[in-house]
Amino acid sequence: MLNLTLRFRRPCSKAEITSVGISPSTSAAFAIHGAVQTAQSWIDVFDVKTQRGYSKTSGSHAVFAPQGALLATVRDWTVQLAGGVDFHHSSTILLRDFSTGKTAGELKEAKGEPVAWSRDGRAIAIGEDRNRIGVWDVKNGNRVGRVLSHIDSVTHAAFMPDHSLVTLSRDGTLRITNPVTCKTLRRLEVEGSNNPRALSVSPDGRRIVSVWGTNVHIWMPSANDLTSYNLNAVRRYEGWPLAISPDCRYMLCRNEDGFDIMDVMTGNIVFERTTDGLVMSGAFSEDGKIIVLGRMDGVVEIWDVLDKRP
Repeated sequence: MLNLTLRFRRPCSKAEITSVGISPSTSAAFAIHGAVQTAQSWIDVFDVKTQRGYSKTSGSHAVFAPQGALLATVRDWTVQLAGGVDFHHSSTILLRDFSTGKTAGELKEAKGEPVAWSRDGRAIAIGEDRNRIGVWDVKNGNRVGRVLSHIDSVTHAAFMPDHSLVTLSRDGTLRITNPVTCKTLRRLEVEGSNNPRALSVSPDGRRIVSVWGTNVHIWMPSANDLTSYNLNAVRRYEGWPLAISPDCRYMLCRNEDGFDIMDVMTGNIVFERTTDGLVMSGAFSEDGKIIVLGRMDGVVEIWDVLDKRP
């Protein structure tokens, strides 16, 4: 079983916290929230140890680099039309120093989500037009690979240890692709589902966990083994997945009373907590010892996790 202790709460906004994340190598975390009267989103970066704020920059999506102070951010460009309607016309990918908020680089032709860093931080995968994913060399900014085989929008991406890329698409496929050759290495077809919701790849690359609608799929490609179950069949009450731990062991879900954590392999709930605010987003730290939660009321919570299991 797990035991969680609340470390602190941080009011970030009066608007919903739509996304949160925590750095794999530092004590920094971010919370993304909208502005109350505009379509602009903001990325608030702070320290989970000292609670000190680092920077606040515009952006709708962010992912920490595996090492160092870089934060990949999606910057949306909008214009205001007649009647005060905000029209989104383009997006750019900026690499920022999260401690200062200053831009360290821009990736040309990259459009937006999904965004995924390779485990060594040398490459980054980002969504492009026409249901494609591009892979860029972070150091020189050159595109070095692509995923071209999806026929609908790609929603999630994660690197394998060998730099092949795992992608989920609304076309109902999970693909493992060599982005340099653009060739599919393995493919899993998910019948009857066009709603991918979560993805995690274990550190050794042997296990890939994905959530499609209410179905959880645990795939071990090298062993050609697939285990699946429906969330509604194993849960006592409805839950909505927010994040899968980096080791693919746990899944964080929100529910109508608070949040809970499931054992991915068994579907059992190993921790649950009622909260006084609706939880809308969540993330695990790299070692699984910290959870960040974002609430509807603009508050971020930091929880310490004690895993009592071997």
